Amino acid sequence: MAFRQPIGGILMRKTWKIGDRVVELLEEEDAEEIEDLLKSVWPYAEDYPDEWRKRRALSADEVREEMRSGYFYFGIREEGRVVALYKAKIYDDICLGEHLSVHPDFRRRGLSRTLYAHIITFAKEMGCRRVHVNILPHQEASVRLVTRYGFKKIKEYEQIPGMLVHLYEKIVAEEDES
Repeated sequence: MAFRQPIGGILMRKTWKIGDRVVELLEEEDAEEIEDLLKSVWPYAEDYPDEWRKRRALSADEVREEMRSGYFYFGIREEGRVVALYKAKIYDDICLGEHLSVHPDFRRRGLSRTLYAHIITFAKEMGCRRVHVNILPHQEASVRLVTRYGFKKIKEYEQIPGMLVHLYEKIVAEEDES
């Protein structure tokens, strides 16, 4: 799959109103805040193998490097700080959303719902046809959430040895029939 940059290399929008929340495009200057959030979530995410939890607790430098390599980070701020985020990358006609993280003090407030609604909006704006997300099979709340948004399970595989995931897909635009 080839990575695709947005038209002109930049996004025109920096914020999106999703319900009563604002989702914003996070920038390199937000990398320390992103690191703080990831380090408050991933070391304690016991559903995941240790190796994966360590990989997901990125440093600010790793976040900036991912941004430079084409990842878009989107977040929600409450109380003046980033409390929820996900990252996305565009491959051909697919928008891959991953790394969804919500600070433990801000869970069960609908932030994940807002971010899933956003990834669908973002994918459409970027001209993608499909959105992909990976979910651990035993994370029932996550499975219910993506199913509620119209995602369908299309594949089961080991993302790393010993970590089975289900790949979910949502079609957001039909193919051109030219």
